[in-house]
Amino acid sequence: MKQFKKITKYVAVSIMVLAVGIFLGSQAMALTCKVSPGKIPISLGYHGTKVSITGEGLTTQDLIVQIYSPPGEEHLKYKGKAGGIFWMKLGTMIFENVPKVYLVYSTKDTHELLSPDTCKELSIGFDSLKKKAVIKSNLKNLDREKWLKELMKFKKVEHLYLEQSGVIKVDTANHSYSLNIDWPFEAPPGEYIVEVYAVKDGKVVDKAEAKIKDERVGIEEILSHMAFEKPAVYGIIAIVVAIIAGFGVGMVFKGGGGH
Repeated sequence: MKQFKKITKYVAVSIMVLAVGIFLGSQAMALTCKVSPGKIPISLGYHGTKVSITGEGLTTQDLIVQIYSPPGEEHLKYKGKAGGIFWMKLGTMIFENVPKVYLVYSTKDTHELLSPDTCKELSIGFDSLKKKAVIKSNLKNLDREKWLKELMKFKKVEHLYLEQSGVIKVDTANHSYSLNIDWPFEAPPGEYIVEVYAVKDGKVVDKAEAKIKDERVGIEEILSHMAFEKPAVYGIIAIVVAIIAGFGVGMVFKGGGGH
């Protein structure tokens, strides 16, 4: 009986050690994501910055990194012939459930890494984004695909939408990765989600998340707050600044004309 108790105790301890080892091993190999800087200050003279995304615990050679703002509304003016003669702006098209910023980076083209169904399920890529978008307009015979392409084109020109492959550096020896990007200065203040997907054999095997906060600081923050909270005061300041600027320009040209 004593011998049996010893064996039972030994087995229990062995199982506990094995479980702890598996747990620690899984914790050590979990995919991580670190963003630097995590907060981007928008100050006077701000013109974008560099952002570094790094991580460890990588067990694959392929990754997809997407950065986006929470879904919201985007407004787009559309033109047409008024009375069948003159081209002019006829109205506003509202796109709902679309992010203001959507950036996708990957080791290979996303369609090479994941199937369309998987991309749709995980909301990865522009095709998935377009499927979720809702368009509201008084335009007759609305061509949904055409106007979604126009929105994408417009956002890409503004550097707010981007899809780029072959830009993530993977260090298989150290199970790590790194991605350096130019953060668009056109990105509005707000909190952005960073998602990293580790992909193997057409499946997502691990995932990590982080956030980026884009916020106004200094005089930018003061003016922005004033524009919403005290519009009358903001308007007066804007007029005074415009008068001073105009006076300064006038003095420069007057001085130039005297030579």
